[in-house]
Amino acid sequence: MRMRMRMELELFEEGELERLFQQAIQVWREISFRIQGTDEFFDYLRGFGCRVDGERVWFPEGVIEETLARVAAEKEKWLGESGGKEEWPASKLEMFTHGQALHICDLESNELRPATEADLVAWCHLVDALGVELRTHPTFIPTDVARGAADFHTFATIILNSRRAHRVSVYSARMLPFFIEAWRLSEGSIEAVERDPVFAAKCWVNAPCMITRENIEVAMEARRLLGTPVTFGHMPVAGAAGPITVAGSLVQNTAESLALNAMSLAIDNRTQGITSTSALIDMKDLAHRQSGPDLALHMLAGSEMHAHLFGGRPRIGISGVAAPTVSPQSVYEKGMSAAFNIAAGQRQLGIGCLAFSDVGSPVQLVLDHEMGGYFRHLFREVDAGDEHVGLETILETIPRGAFFLESEQTARFFREECWLPAFVDHRVPLAWARDPSDMIERARVRARELRDAAENQCPLPETTQRQIRELIKEADALVETD
Repeated sequence: MRMRMRMELELFEEGELERLFQQAIQVWREISFRIQGTDEFFDYLRGFGCRVDGERVWFPEGVIEETLARVAAEKEKWLGESGGKEEWPASKLEMFTHGQALHICDLESNELRPATEADLVAWCHLVDALGVELRTHPTFIPTDVARGAADFHTFATIILNSRRAHRVSVYSARMLPFFIEAWRLSEGSIEAVERDPVFAAKCWVNAPCMITRENIEVAMEARRLLGTPVTFGHMPVAGAAGPITVAGSLVQNTAESLALNAMSLAIDNRTQGITSTSALIDMKDLAHRQSGPDLALHMLAGSEMHAHLFGGRPRIGISGVAAPTVSPQSVYEKGMSAAFNIAAGQRQLGIGCLAFSDVGSPVQLVLDHEMGGYFRHLFREVDAGDEHVGLETILETIPRGAFFLESEQTARFFREECWLPAFVDHRVPLAWARDPSDMIERARVRARELRDAAENQCPLPETTQRQIRELIKEADALVETD
């Protein structure tokens, strides 16, 4: 048996969501997208019925109606398959590393400095040593490599220093062939690359309603070379690229998302849902922020609109830590957001990043990893069999008093039943006073030990590694001619 947990999430009533949806359609009708597209990209949009006037793309009534009909059909499909209900979220937590940081919080000094290729190498070894299987982003983008080839440097470094490759975003169409060739060398065939490209070649949107030429080229080139559909990335920032109010931001994001759905249908005959506000401008410090109760409401609003239009349950997940260095604030922020996410049904925990993924930290990594252990223990298997009940032990011990500490059952099962953290200190006050300790400093010692002992777990033969290193040199040479 495992504990099941989720909380019901609701912000707007159905009628209010529908009213905001209708306002989003009005925005969609009246506002164009500015797109620095290729001829091929624009041909797809024209074929779907969009009006293209230079860099301006408009969505006539026929396009709107066809897109909304497809959205409604997907909701009907979900209702038919699920009956309007969803299963409990899984009782298993998965930890992952993330972020695309140009800075590292130094393990020894706890100060910020530019991230290097050596930092990424050490990070790969450390993450593998911890047994973390999922890496949604590389955490570090090295600053001591050729700037125009930094994305490929990152991908190649991960391949050469990890058990397996992990996702890196491609930011230049010129670098895409290098990504493909490195992954082909790693996997052994172009067919393997096409099945699982690993790297991300998204078409990123600059809200409000703008897409640059380079983003179009990356996505369309990936589509041509690998057959991958165009995926639009959309990260709205309330108060800067959109309204600061929850309702206003929801209307704009829904309008933009519907336009992206129309473009996705035009190119690949697929939808991509409604995007929530991803960050907001902190009006006190004039900086973007990816955490806090205000952002949680923005994110919930977008998730509710997605569920209203496409089906499913509203979901929410916030993981940003504003603190730029390891500190009580970084632990406090991560604990708050993680607990909220788990209660809301999330079963993934991002670990190791600070400053909203702009800083990576080995010390925060091991602190967060222990936090993940807390939640994994919460959702662990609870055995109700006879051995775990220990009826004989209960009957024998009760008459003698509180002596379960001496029982064979306690000795047998305490490691299974008890959460035994390395950094959180559960000693009684006087025991702590005799030997005071600080969880951050203990984590620093552990991170140092892991870093020094971690080995490169790359499984590739030396010949393949040498070929990938040659690709790095070719990529550098290409950008150095600019």
